[in-house]
Amino acid sequence: MATVADKPRLPRKRSRRERRNDGGSALSTYGLLAPTLLVLAAFFLLPLYYIFLFSVALKRFSPTEALAALNGELNGFSGELWGNLVSWNVDVAVLGLDFAIPAVLIGVVLIVLLVLTVAGGRLSERHGTWIVGIAFALLLMPFLTIPAGNSLLRIMQFTSEGIQLNLFFKSVTMAMTSSVIAVIVAIPVAYFLAFCVQRSKYTWLLIVIAPFLTSYLLRVFAWKVILGDQGLINSGLMTIGIIDEPLTFLIYSQFTVMVVLTYAWVPFICLPIFLAFETIDRRLLEASMDLGATRWQAFRKITLPIAAPGVVAAFLFVFIPSIGEYVTPTLVGGVDGTMFGQNLASQFVGGSFNWQYGSAMALFLMGVVLILVFATSRFLRAGGGGL
Repeated sequence: MATVADKPRLPRKRSRRERRNDGGSALSTYGLLAPTLLVLAAFFLLPLYYIFLFSVALKRFSPTEALAALNGELNGFSGELWGNLVSWNVDVAVLGLDFAIPAVLIGVVLIVLLVLTVAGGRLSERHGTWIVGIAFALLLMPFLTIPAGNSLLRIMQFTSEGIQLNLFFKSVTMAMTSSVIAVIVAIPVAYFLAFCVQRSKYTWLLIVIAPFLTSYLLRVFAWKVILGDQGLINSGLMTIGIIDEPLTFLIYSQFTVMVVLTYAWVPFICLPIFLAFETIDRRLLEASMDLGATRWQAFRKITLPIAAPGVVAAFLFVFIPSIGEYVTPTLVGGVDGTMFGQNLASQFVGGSFNWQYGSAMALFLMGVVLILVFATSRFLRAGGGGL
């Protein structure tokens, strides 16, 4: 017979004092965060506001003149310029209808939408996804509806040009290849640190990521010394008589860019994969060994599926910035190793100054990245296992 003690105890309703104390603790937490929020507002939100404001309001300049004008006006910010900014209106075309909206209002709305986009990710999945999606769509609307930019037409022009798309897919192939090789190299290193090193594993991990303590440019130039026509590899091969002339594909080629990207990102990938391996319960591996599984079978059926979210996240951390890589192909890529990021940057600096077309390229690249992030988040939410 069930007794009173067997009945589940209902949660006690919280008193007003407890709720007030929670509010006080939350208030004190926000008070501690106030200096950080003020710094972010001064050095991030305020400059971002002016970037949005200038990007939609300076319609009286051509792109070439705007570069010089922005440098001069921002260095000598005056009350007259502020008055011009407040009085400017932006012509917006929606469904064939033209509207004149104050530029200041557009800047405020863009910042609010950006904050909602970031803050929506902190809410529940049900409401946060809708807030992020709607806010981000509204955030992109000015870039697609303001006639001065013609971003939508520029995107159509970009997608219709085979040269740009070929360069984009070439960059994706190079980024994919270097990222996959980096993951393949990093997995054994992270596995060794997580499962084979008993003591001082974090010291060894620090040694692995030590290259990040040096300048990225120095590491790239070091590879120019190794792979150059008179570098270590070519000089050594010619000295022992294997080749008579330098191997040209070792420098200023796609091969060089992929080698340098792989080298640069392997230490970065090791850290999240190592942390993913560290979270695996060792008793699962011991049980599989007791049931007759080999070390390779335990790795393939237990270790790798459990660590799959960390591996996929590490791959994405490297693949996304590699698509828009600019520094590495500029230094060691040459003509054959040109990537999408170089062409995108040339639209803003270097003589082209075609800002509208560059913005369309950036929007296209951002759309691809968002699709990758969305697909990865779905994969990780589903568990990420079963590899």
